[in-house]
Amino acid sequence: MGRTVAAAAVISLLSVAVAGESFAQDINVDALQGIPALITADQLTYDEQNGLVIASGNVEISQEGRVLLADKVTYNLNGDVVTAEGNVTLIEPSGDTVFADFVELTGDLKEGFVRDIRVLMEDDTRIAAASGVRSGGNRTEFRRGVFSPCDLCREDPSRAPLWQIKAAEVVHDQEAQDVIYRDAWLEFFGIPVIYTPYFSHPDPTVDRRSGFLAPTVGSSDFLGYSATIPYFWVIDDDKDLTVAPILSTEQGINLTGEYRQIFENGEIEIAGSATIADREENGGNVAKDRFRGHIDAEGKFDLDKTWRWGFDINRTTDDTYLRAFDFDTQRTLTSNAYLEGLKGRNFAAVQGLSYQGLRSTDVDDEIPIVVPLADYNFVSEPGIGLPGARYTADANLQVLTRKEGRDSRRLSLITGYHVPYTSPLGDLYELTAQIQTDGYWVNGVDPGSNAVNPSNAPGSDTTGRAFPQFAVKWRYPWTRQDGSFRQVIEPIVQGVLAPNGSNPGSIPNEDSQDFEFDDTNLFDLNRFAGKDRVDSGSRIDYGLKWTATFGDDGSAGALIGQSYRFTENRDAFSEGSGLEEKQSDVVGRVQLTPIKYVDLLYRFRLDKDDYNSNRSEFDLNIGPPALNLDLSYFFINQTQDPDTDEFGDREELRFGVSSRLNQYWSVGFSHRRDLIEDSSLETAVSLTYQDECFLIQGIAERSTFSDRDIEPDDSIFVRVVFKHLGEAAGG
Repeated sequence: MGRTVAAAAVISLLSVAVAGESFAQDINVDALQGIPALITADQLTYDEQNGLVIASGNVEISQEGRVLLADKVTYNLNGDVVTAEGNVTLIEPSGDTVFADFVELTGDLKEGFVRDIRVLMEDDTRIAAASGVRSGGNRTEFRRGVFSPCDLCREDPSRAPLWQIKAAEVVHDQEAQDVIYRDAWLEFFGIPVIYTPYFSHPDPTVDRRSGFLAPTVGSSDFLGYSATIPYFWVIDDDKDLTVAPILSTEQGINLTGEYRQIFENGEIEIAGSATIADREENGGNVAKDRFRGHIDAEGKFDLDKTWRWGFDINRTTDDTYLRAFDFDTQRTLTSNAYLEGLKGRNFAAVQGLSYQGLRSTDVDDEIPIVVPLADYNFVSEPGIGLPGARYTADANLQVLTRKEGRDSRRLSLITGYHVPYTSPLGDLYELTAQIQTDGYWVNGVDPGSNAVNPSNAPGSDTTGRAFPQFAVKWRYPWTRQDGSFRQVIEPIVQGVLAPNGSNPGSIPNEDSQDFEFDDTNLFDLNRFAGKDRVDSGSRIDYGLKWTATFGDDGSAGALIGQSYRFTENRDAFSEGSGLEEKQSDVVGRVQLTPIKYVDLLYRFRLDKDDYNSNRSEFDLNIGPPALNLDLSYFFINQTQDPDTDEFGDREELRFGVSSRLNQYWSVGFSHRRDLIEDSSLETAVSLTYQDECFLIQGIAERSTFSDRDIEPDDSIFVRVVFKHLGEAAGG
């Protein structure tokens, strides 16, 4: 390190900080040109005979980002050695802070000896030792060292922290970003529990590092005793790989892995697994030693500011594999590849989709493949023709095929003209005129049934429709404020003119089967999610909406409404849908947040004749983290067409309570129950301790789910995390 600090800069500092008389009598200005740092102190003297510069009282030395604070600092010009004593503090460029009683360093503050050293790292991790030797400016060797990220007890800082590592030698290599121990003990509350002759881990500055991750140990009826031993490999700055074999006594070895890579314009993430294990086939037969596995791959890439492309692949070898090995609980897997663009108000996309059903009733050859599915959505600038008016156009191309069963090709275009208007009285109008034009080429469609693979289906055919709609929506919001209480009452009425019978049996229903009539689509022109079915016929929709705010955090809202159709529409809406007759069911919602930490939401669909509930959803959340209650209730009267009624009536209740007992401890309990069968579906209890350096969590769970080789299961899982050291888990 060269001695490059200009004497003029040093003299400028000293002239402010040093007592006037001592400066005039003792300082040799020429000698100060060799001082390698800027110094401030209450008093500064120069021993010319011994070549010593002595600073005392609030001494501060700054050198290349390092700052040394002490009661007294002596700088030996001949030996280029700095000696500091009394409340010594050394602040490193990295953010680490060193405390000591005595320090002897080279002039550049990079090397030396420290007695009674204590290091506070940038994330509040601590290292303490009887002494330390610093070398190269980036390596410190501690004798009889202690490492711990845990906070000290405020009432008694001399007490041992929750956990710490004591070692005969601790080395902090800042260049390699390692903390290394020799002859080390892991202590809990000052009690030694684990010894190792050598141990190392990344220091707190490391974000990712190759190495073994903490194993997971558990047991289940399916796997027997099992252990997962993951290894994380940092291939480069932009890519890494995790390999995590699952070793089990009943199912052998399951090799799992995950690869991730970031590119300049995107990223990919590929996860998967493979094993040779038993598999239960449909019919109850058990196939021994079959290949089982899955892949879950996702990628997305930007082409420019408008366009991007990507893929999402999800496949498995058999129906129950993902759930049996606890990878996933989905019942249908979707894979797709896409190209999409977004510019201004316009959107375009083309994609291909394939599905894999995991239910026992799914027939793979009857599951559709959709390639391509293309969409273009256009919204014009407002003010076309009339103030605020806009044009819209939605174009769609869908090609759907099956190995066995019906096929369909569809070309659809929906164009519309929308005009908003506000009258002098303040009521709001919206006029909409639109037409949906669809052309179909179909094969294997039975006009009398929506079955995918009917035995008496005819051959190929072409068909289509033109479906116009004209709608006028009227709203009249009334506002009133009384102090902090503000409410808005808004009646809403919508009239829709459209022809009847616009869902002929020759058009198959592929994308509009998942239908639900509720408060969210009461005023939609087409209440179906897809385009294969349209909401035909003329009707009037009407409802009343109310919202309110009060106090600091209070709010409330409600909506109730109904629809009246001039003719029945049983060609589109099945029995039990709530829309199959002229007068619809009554739908609505109630939302209430009277005070902070209280939230209630109730959604309903009531029978139009007797107002009994056909569908109810209730969610209630009460309380702060200290004691929180979460209650959910769901009921549906599933009296629809037997061809589409897969589950029947459903009524479920979920109850959960959690409590943060204090700063560190929390408990939780949840239970989900089938009220129709009066049986438990899932129950879980958890206990968690978490502080700044340690986490331990225990979860006990009972699940009654069963599907072929998946049986009801009881499990206990324990997770332990040490800050900087990794985690261990067992069950």
